[in-house]
Amino acid sequence: MAGPLPLPENQGLACLPAISVIIPCYNSADTLAETVASVLAQSRPASEIILVDDGSQDGTAALIATLQERHGERLRTVQQANAGVAAARNLGMAMAQGTYVLPLDADDSLHPAMLAECGAMLDADAGLDLVYTDRQDFGDSARCWASGRFELARLKYFNQLAYCGLYRRSLWQAVGGYRVNVSGFDDWDFWLAAALYGARAQHLPAPYLLHRRRRQSQLWGILPRYEALHAQIMLNNPAAYGEAELAAAGRYLADGSPAAVLSAARRVFLHHYYADYPEDSPCVS
Repeated sequence: MAGPLPLPENQGLACLPAISVIIPCYNSADTLAETVASVLAQSRPASEIILVDDGSQDGTAALIATLQERHGERLRTVQQANAGVAAARNLGMAMAQGTYVLPLDADDSLHPAMLAECGAMLDADAGLDLVYTDRQDFGDSARCWASGRFELARLKYFNQLAYCGLYRRSLWQAVGGYRVNVSGFDDWDFWLAAALYGARAQHLPAPYLLHRRRRQSQLWGILPRYEALHAQIMLNNPAAYGEAELAAAGRYLADGSPAAVLSAARRVFLHHYYADYPEDSPCVS
């Protein structure tokens, strides 16, 4: 399939579908300006950047006010009582006016070509719902992680994708948004629900998500709940699993009964996650 025709500089960008970038913020005063700067530096500009303050208790609200004063109407802001990243993403998505949307955490950044190259792939194929990239870590790690395939058979047991991808807002509407009962792993649940819906996705093999690795991140804090969150993801998406798997997930949530499907997935995840923190790695046998 031929790629999109080249567009006249400046004039062409105005003809392209609008892109909204949604950034949930919780106590993000030390990183948010860098995150916003990476979006403003995109070669295909976002039509809007939506900052959702999820009840921050540091200087995030003041920083958001400063950023909005500096950058004007390209930044839209909203505050909510602390409800978690899934609820914050949903609030931003509900406000979004773009045809395409991209969720971005307030301590991560984007490569300057992220929106242009992912957007071009969506522009060229009306039947494509999602474009996702690889991930380049920075901070505690400098690893580059290649994303896996967007396949139901894989996603049901292990998340193959980073949380950040460019997709049609209509997909968020069709799936029903991010589920708040698995906040923190809501991206995994969302990709699984999208696969069940029949979404078409394409991998752009380039490390365009720049992911900050550091101790005491939000993900670090929920690692002890991995099996409980995975079990809830299973119950959220029953069509992806067999009766025995769903029964095992239910028993785990009810009384903590061991479930091989959960413990095996946890071992794989923790092996990858703690590769750069061997001294912190828990016993996963």
